[in-house]
Amino acid sequence: MLVRGVFLGSHLKPTGLLFAGLALWLVNLAVFALLYWELDGGGPEARADGYRDRLPGLVFPQQQADQQGLALAIWKPSFYDYIYLSLTSSIAFSPTDAMPYSKWAKLAMGVESVLSFATLAVLVARAVNIARG
Repeated sequence: MLVRGVFLGSHLKPTGLLFAGLALWLVNLAVFALLYWELDGGGPEARADGYRDRLPGLVFPQQQADQQGLALAIWKPSFYDYIYLSLTSSIAFSPTDAMPYSKWAKLAMGVESVLSFATLAVLVARAVNIARG
């Protein structure tokens, strides 16, 4: 809807366009948070068992050896950690907190960054297109 609005025009007013873009960005954030949560280390059940069958695809600072003493030794990422990861990946367009170690994690973070950037670019393009002055 946003891309079509840039090229063909839209009935949305500027505030409607802003809310549509915000809704799209929030859905993007939620989808990638769920993706990270479901795929990292084989999923929530595998992480609860201590990554017995698979290594984590995303490594959080609390899991690194040089960070011992800053978190409990039994620390495991929760869904909130994946929401934060998705938020920072979509805003900074790069890894900030957790580092991707697997191919799927690198690909997912790259796709999220590209989608977030594209959403922002379309919003800016449409805003410039409808600006009066």
